[in-house]
Amino acid sequence: MMPRLPIMPSESKATSCLPDSSLPSFYMEDHTVLGLRVGNLNAALRLLENRGLSIFKGPGYSELSLEKRDQIPHIIQLLKANDISCTIADVVDQVYQG
Repeated sequence: MMPRLPIMPSESKATSCLPDSSLPSFYMEDHTVLGLRVGNLNAALRLLENRGLSIFKGPGYSELSLEKRDQIPHIIQLLKANDISCTIADVVDQVYQG
């Protein structure tokens, strides 16, 4: 299975718990899930799909399927080149096991 990167709108400061993501069974610190925060979610999804990238859409969230993790900088550049603001950030909140 290819890794997936969550994509969320940046105007919403809310974090998300992704239903299909799995948490490790044991960890001793904050758990982070990195994703993309974009300025215009619908435009970003259209652009990425038009470029042949696979988008998985679930109820209330979207994830970008990646072939390789080194695609991420190129995807961020593509979005910014098309006037879509984009940052990489933690998209889950308050996940801690101690």
